[in-house]
Amino acid sequence: MIINTPTSSLHHNLYRLQRIRLVVFVLQIVALLYAYFGMGLQLNYTGIISVLSVLALINGALFWRLRSAHYPNTNEFMLHLAVDIAGLGLLLYFCGGATNPFVSYLLVPITIAAVGLHWRQVLGLASLALLCYSLLLFFYEPLPALLPAASTAQEQLGHDMNAMTNTNAANSGLTLHMIGMWFNFAVSGALIIYFIVQMATELRQHEDKLRQYREDTLRNEQIMALATQAAGTAHELGTPLSTMAVLIKELQYDYPGDGELQQNLHTLHSQLQLCRASLRNLMQRADFQQVQSRTQSLQSFSQQLLEHWQLLRPEVPCVVAALNFTSATIVVDATLEQALINLLNNAADASAEQGIAVSFHCTSSHWQLHVRDYGAGVPLAIQQQLGTTITSNKPHGMGVGLVLSQATLSRLGGSVQLFPQTPTGTLTVIELPLPKQNAVS
Repeated sequence: MIINTPTSSLHHNLYRLQRIRLVVFVLQIVALLYAYFGMGLQLNYTGIISVLSVLALINGALFWRLRSAHYPNTNEFMLHLAVDIAGLGLLLYFCGGATNPFVSYLLVPITIAAVGLHWRQVLGLASLALLCYSLLLFFYEPLPALLPAASTAQEQLGHDMNAMTNTNAANSGLTLHMIGMWFNFAVSGALIIYFIVQMATELRQHEDKLRQYREDTLRNEQIMALATQAAGTAHELGTPLSTMAVLIKELQYDYPGDGELQQNLHTLHSQLQLCRASLRNLMQRADFQQVQSRTQSLQSFSQQLLEHWQLLRPEVPCVVAALNFTSATIVVDATLEQALINLLNNAADASAEQGIAVSFHCTSSHWQLHVRDYGAGVPLAIQQQLGTTITSNKPHGMGVGLVLSQATLSRLGGSVQLFPQTPTGTLTVIELPLPKQNAVS
């Protein structure tokens, strides 16, 4: 089961970013105090403290943001990293610009982005960091402690020309060493984007496959346990049903003149025969090797599905979009219709009074069934369990139908997705592959 819910990894990554900011903020305060009291450096402390205050407020806002019920998205994560790059650029402007060795910290937001964001977003953040680095080569307030050795020697010889020294320092900053540092930063950023983004993508794909494998294994184990219990129950029910059939026949022979009793006994006998037939069908359909697949017109299958379901649930209003699939076909078996009916019943149970809306969509490779209900929606607490474990949010539900439906659709190469709707309700999207010979526009 695929649930369209916010990913928790971004939430955890923002928590980690908040902790990193807190550590860096403490170190920056310690360095600022040491520069003022220990080294007596003449810095623009007003500007530095203003930037640190704004960054602290942003981190505090992030703390309260993470406590809310709304989950973040990748754009919000990217925005926070862009704020960190811009804030660091402003701090470096007041502390020597590109001559400050901490300019390499601009690589940290790029590395964090490379692990959790799309490569386009990473490229945007890397471009922003490179732009900040480039501007800091020309625009910054010089820090005397970071001036080249030649300039320091001139100051020791008594050349007290602060303005001229600052100008020369700014100009002499573009030495081969500074250009090499800038080039090293650009190459490091490019390597981070290329290698870490690829490794992170492959790792996420591998984790997705492992998660899907665990979900499939858990679902198959539950289905096997359910099938075992069903087979045992079917075997156990055979004996009492046979005993009841014998007793009904004896009562029919013992009281032939009681017309009302004979009618009731005939009804009971018919119901017993129906139960025994249902058990036989259950045992036959449990063997997937005996399930015969067939190719059917998509138009007729969709109509047959809706007609069958509306016979089962005539009390539920249903709005159906026009069906127009031309000559498309689909591969179906005896279990597919029951799986789709289970999903339709789930939507009907959620909004029995408001009804549901059903629409069909078809491409050259896939067929989709959209089922929109207007119920209360699926609680977040059990969304991740739907389709993988036997669970239910219905008062008298057993949670079996959704698991079996997901297993059937997965076996046929299909999928199920649940999309929460505004203000209430859920959109269930069922997708199945079409045979390659279909050509539907």
